[in-house]
Amino acid sequence: MKLVWSIGKSVLFFLVVALLLTLAILFPRSPEVTDVGRAMTVQYDYQFSWQAYQYNIKTFFTNLFEHKTLGSTRYNTTAEEELVSYFSRSLIVIVTGFILTFLFGLLKGIYDYYDPKRKFSPFGRGFTWLIQSIPDFFFILILQYVFIFHIPLVRMLGTDNWYSFILPALLVSLYPMMYVARITSTALANEEGKAYIQVARSKGLTETQVLKNHMFRNSVVPIFTNLPSTMMYLLSNLLIVEFLLDYRGAAYRLFYAFDVKSSLRSGMVYIDESGLIIGIGICFMLIVLIAQICSQIIIRIVEPK
Repeated sequence: MKLVWSIGKSVLFFLVVALLLTLAILFPRSPEVTDVGRAMTVQYDYQFSWQAYQYNIKTFFTNLFEHKTLGSTRYNTTAEEELVSYFSRSLIVIVTGFILTFLFGLLKGIYDYYDPKRKFSPFGRGFTWLIQSIPDFFFILILQYVFIFHIPLVRMLGTDNWYSFILPALLVSLYPMMYVARITSTALANEEGKAYIQVARSKGLTETQVLKNHMFRNSVVPIFTNLPSTMMYLLSNLLIVEFLLDYRGAAYRLFYAFDVKSSLRSGMVYIDESGLIIGIGICFMLIVLIAQICSQIIIRIVEPK
């Protein structure tokens, strides 16, 4: 019952935030474009109108419930068509990045836990802090140099090749991977010295057996408590990676949907892509919700009774 109530609160919070996001995106953003002077300099102006805001809300929900569409885009396609196309690419990156984050993050955390016990460890805790301190775009610039000048046969830009998702997935997972590693090493260190660990070692169990059968199980709770935060870290890196690698995913498309100048057609007619923005935003929120629900279920299963 406690688990159901916890999941229910998460879903309710998601619905409230989704509604607030929708109302915020439907805020009138259409600029007034005028030509000034002999040089015909283009100027942009904006004035808020309650009538325009009410019209946007009414139009959006009418299209959603009566016409079953999120609206149109600048490319004369429906928003849901572009949502499926762009978000499917990002979803591959997100899922792959999430698997890399937890697989190598847990292993790195275990390695960092034993790091102080080694005389020399170039890839220990110091390496974890170093990776977290370097901006993502720096790694991207280094990789661009390496691939362009040393491995030209491998195309790292665009989405045309079957392997195009691998590099973005690796880049978006770097920071959250180190985040998971720090949580894991800290959780294991907190178990060190407890009575049940001393008893297990006194029975002659090896360090691997103590770690696998005792320490790691009790460390799962703090690790998976941070599952939603880890997912949010991963998503926060998505835009810069997709933009710099020209990976045509949802974050990339969302960036251009917000751009006023790119939404102007010839004749200075503004193309409102609010439906697409709302759709992409809710999909990203849904991923975080799923991560939160999974976290609650896993903790409920493994938490000591």
